[in-house]
Amino acid sequence: MKFLKDPRLRAYLGLAVLAAGLVGLALSGDLLLHSLRFASFYVLSGAGFALLATAARSLPLRAAIVAAVILRLVFLPLMPGLTSDYHRYVWDGRVQLAGINPYKYRPYEHPLDRVHYAGRALINHNELKTVYPPLTEAVFFGVAAVTRAAGLEHAVTPRAEVILFKLVFGAFDLATAAAVWFLAARKFRQRATVLYLLCPAVILQTWESAHAEAAAVFFCVLAATLLVRRRDGWAGVALGFAAALKVTPLALLVPALLGGRASTARLLAGFLPAFVIPYVPYLLSGGAFGSLFESGTNWKGASLAFTVLAVLTTPQIARWLALALFVGGALWIAGSFRGREETAEAFAWTFTLLILCLPVVHAWYWLTPLALGLAAGLWLPLVLAMFSPLPESLPLADWLARARRLAAAGGVRTGVVLSLRRTLAILKR
Repeated sequence: MKFLKDPRLRAYLGLAVLAAGLVGLALSGDLLLHSLRFASFYVLSGAGFALLATAARSLPLRAAIVAAVILRLVFLPLMPGLTSDYHRYVWDGRVQLAGINPYKYRPYEHPLDRVHYAGRALINHNELKTVYPPLTEAVFFGVAAVTRAAGLEHAVTPRAEVILFKLVFGAFDLATAAAVWFLAARKFRQRATVLYLLCPAVILQTWESAHAEAAAVFFCVLAATLLVRRRDGWAGVALGFAAALKVTPLALLVPALLGGRASTARLLAGFLPAFVIPYVPYLLSGGAFGSLFESGTNWKGASLAFTVLAVLTTPQIARWLALALFVGGALWIAGSFRGREETAEAFAWTFTLLILCLPVVHAWYWLTPLALGLAAGLWLPLVLAMFSPLPESLPLADWLARARRLAAAGGVRTGVVLSLRRTLAILKR
């Protein structure tokens, strides 16, 4: 393998393998139904990305940008095959067009019967009110309004809305690449930007699945960039917008306010109006939190520390213990990474700790620590982000539960053998 000693060759070969994996995913149809197909192509793209990462500085930035745009556009016209979250996005937008506060009712409740949407029965977790913060709801409303104005509201599938979501959140995704460039130190800048642009996890979660996370990621990275450049007021505004798009960026207030990174008064002067004002119209019309505070009790999933604590205690107690664990860890991180130049590291580690403590974790939650970690030269958030879609997409919990049932019914050996056979049958679907 002497030819792989050439960094430039490794970079382009890695890019080719990465592209093959992503194109394979784009051609695979419903990835939720074809778990083995998803795992195979995703691992292939990950292998290409890992090879590219060993020589990212050898890939010209222009080539990375061109490849990144092409690979993103491959997914633009496709309906998401990894998630059904877009049904909630479309629904919330249309509920608001009907003049109804989306935080007041669950999708199946009768006051919403006058809202037209063919995919109403497909909304996941329809037992929950929406949990998306106001600025994200404003995006849903805007997309719904554009769709109605274009006369596409009654289409059989919400393809128009999905493409608009991808374009809106995709614009934030590309802006994040620029923010990573400006946040990263000179020695990390080229590598960080190239790897962000070509990361399969980033491309899939935003351009395949149309997740709203990309908007909050941008404002988190922008806030860190502005802190490094001593623009504390504007950093507060960016962090406020991030928290009004997703709740989780509120955690970054700890490293932003502590560790000698900012003027507390200037940061809060920017943060408070940016965060509070988007909530006001919804609060005045019936609420702005939905099922948010039910997290960890009525709904949970894919968590780490919270799951352990919930097993040892109860979900209610586990929430408080996980919060205490996060606060203690965040304070330690803020004190360990002091000064403006350490902002990217402090933000990345704080957000990583937060996700490990959350009661509900999805693969796209890792996009924020991934971007911040790349700018800081950290590998762990990137590795966790790359790995996270696999356990979420493969029915590992079902396989383990089936193995336990079979083992209990017919002996451990028989149970294991039958479970393996059943697992292979599932993977062949």
